[in-house]
Amino acid sequence: MKNSNFQSIIIATVAIAAALFMMFFSNIYISEHVSHHCEDSNHCPVCSILEQCENALKTFGTGLIVAAVVLFIHKLLTEAFQDYSFESIQATLISQKVRMDS
Repeated sequence: MKNSNFQSIIIATVAIAAALFMMFFSNIYISEHVSHHCEDSNHCPVCSILEQCENALKTFGTGLIVAAVVLFIHKLLTEAFQDYSFESIQATLISQKVRMDS
């Protein structure tokens, strides 16, 4: 149990580091090359990489919003049902201890 928990922590840490790395360097690349001049934007490698960086940042931002909403809903549901205990409200002959003699 502890081993899988430790592996989950490592995987989460690596994922967060990769996401931060992508965001940081995409922003740096965009800020350094935002004012470059090219004749043909369809064949320009800088324009192509700029578009990929912008798409990655937009996708990552959308993913963060979805993750935040899911975590918020999960927190609300766990707090709402934390003290919930299931009690059967069906009244059957057995639950009422009725003797079934013929």
